[in-house]
Amino acid sequence: MLRIWILVTLVLCTFAPLALAKDVSVQQAAYNNALQKMERSEAEYKSDAQAVTDTEQVIEKKKKQLAEEQKKAELSKKKYMEAKESLEQAQAELDKAWKN
Repeated sequence: MLRIWILVTLVLCTFAPLALAKDVSVQQAAYNNALQKMERSEAEYKSDAQAVTDTEQVIEKKKKQLAEEQKKAELSKKKYMEAKESLEQAQAELDKAWKN
């Protein structure tokens, strides 16, 4: 009976480290997979965040351009209305001159 206990103890002492090594190996592989996934996700996040920043900068630039074009359009509208009014006055004076 003592021999059996000694034999069982020796077997357990021999294979227990192998089982622990296997568990550590599996855990190490799981960690490496998780690390790679995190690194890919981080790279994707940084790329997407940069795209957002770039787009925001384009939008701000376009807003400024829009404001400038609106001012320019307002000025040209004012000039157009003044020229139209001047033409109408000239037309009225010409019509008056023809009638007299």
